[in-house]
Amino acid sequence: MEKAISGLTVSSMAKVYADAAGLEEERKNSMLSDERFHFQLALKNETGGTLRRVRVECSGDLKEFLSLRLVKDVPCTIVFQGEGDDYYERTAPGLFPDVLLPWDGSGLVLPVGLWKSVWITAEGGEKGLPVGKHEIGLKVSDMNGETLGEYSYLLEVCPGRLAENDYIVTHWMHYDAIEAQHGVKPFSDAFYDVFAEYLKVYVRAGNTMLLTPLFTPPLDTEPGGERRTAQLVGVKAEGGKYAFDFSALDKFMDFAAARGIKYFEFSHLFTQWGGEFCPKIMAEKEGKETQIFGWETGADSEEYRAFLGEFLPRLTAFVREKGMEERCFVHLTDEPGAQHIGQYLRCRDIVKAHIGKMRTMDALSEYEFYEKGAVDMPVVYTPGANTFLEHGVSDILLYYCCQPGNGYYSNRFLGMPSQRNRIWGIQLYLSGARGFLHWGFDFYNSGLSLFEIDPYEDTNGGGFFPGGDSFMVYPVKADKGGKGRDGAIPSLRCEVFYDGMQDCLALRALEEKRGRAFVLDMLREEGVEGLNVYPRSAAWHRAFREKVNRLL
Repeated sequence: MEKAISGLTVSSMAKVYADAAGLEEERKNSMLSDERFHFQLALKNETGGTLRRVRVECSGDLKEFLSLRLVKDVPCTIVFQGEGDDYYERTAPGLFPDVLLPWDGSGLVLPVGLWKSVWITAEGGEKGLPVGKHEIGLKVSDMNGETLGEYSYLLEVCPGRLAENDYIVTHWMHYDAIEAQHGVKPFSDAFYDVFAEYLKVYVRAGNTMLLTPLFTPPLDTEPGGERRTAQLVGVKAEGGKYAFDFSALDKFMDFAAARGIKYFEFSHLFTQWGGEFCPKIMAEKEGKETQIFGWETGADSEEYRAFLGEFLPRLTAFVREKGMEERCFVHLTDEPGAQHIGQYLRCRDIVKAHIGKMRTMDALSEYEFYEKGAVDMPVVYTPGANTFLEHGVSDILLYYCCQPGNGYYSNRFLGMPSQRNRIWGIQLYLSGARGFLHWGFDFYNSGLSLFEIDPYEDTNGGGFFPGGDSFMVYPVKADKGGKGRDGAIPSLRCEVFYDGMQDCLALRALEEKRGRAFVLDMLREEGVEGLNVYPRSAAWHRAFREKVNRLL
């Protein structure tokens, strides 16, 4: 059998589908010395049979700074909801490249006629990579050591460095999902072993804020239903009075802060989509663990007001003692509409009386909420952000969720080109917004949490969400021999999102050198305006970053 493969190096913004056609070769690129840089080696077996135990080896003076991962496909049946636009790569159901599997460079299987991709990362840590031009060699060989192909990639490391990341960036971590996937009770010692691995991936994706479940977050839950308990605050209820134990919360915050988390967002004190009811709150009552609040209790009932009147001052004293009061934010209810503003103001009044310098934040897009002082830091849906920005309000976080799938707004759906995911970083810089929020870091449930899913088999949340919306990492478990650890591995979309963060920080570094007016003028000249006007081209994006790197 003749040994023949096709291969080429391609950008990290390329998605190498099994039936890929017309891949654009990328032979060289540049990076700043402290960036994390990715490119791919795409391979296609053109022999008459399957090639097994294929090996990929790196060479060159950057070899010690390189790591390899295999790109694995996942199924997707719902590519977008509602109407799409013409900036998708695929809109039909199928298999989409997404999972980045850890790989030692050996044992690759290449089926006949199908493309596979190896994801290659260059990273130098805090010290950065050595400045200069570096040729990376890539040798592909078969199980007998016979060479199947040799490729090279020229990576220039520029002397500039990224600005410090002082943005507030958060993707909601779902602790019931960690329990379901790994069998560890939230906040037990076994949980923290797994949580540490999730946090590594979380912080490496550019996140600086962490959703912190004071009580089980009342999110994505069918009215009247419930999710697995994830509650950090211990409560004891006796005779209409309450005692609180913050030791688990203290451990959680210290653990996260030691691993790079700068800000904490406390979970919602009222139910989603209007704030009409209470979250699930468990307490020790008469010696038994009992649910004392939930769907059966109104948000502004006397009982819950009394509870919050005791709890919130003690929470505030706790974070103040930790010196974290101005780095902690409090959620009321997620995504209230204009019709909920009266109820929202009532919830706001209950909470604001007790939280000191902590600020409220919520995903909401009606400017009236901010205009009436209902929320301190709005989290604004990208298509509605211009109203805030035109009023000079930049102390906001941007977010997208399930939508938008049209209008050329940034999103991370599986069927979208990676540039549409990555462009968010340039837009964040341009907007002047404080940061970004997304609801799905590891949401491994169906919509409304009706049942749990296998994220490797169901990327649509049981049919509720476009593929790629509800999670950006995949769970991994130790093998039967105990090799490896339970934790999470990133998706391709996760790494591309971080590339967007690096774009933003590169622009911040350029601003420090040349001024914001210079950078804004450059963006306008390049055709970037607002949150949905930009050159829709990976080639443009690469050339633009090359330009920024040269200026730095």
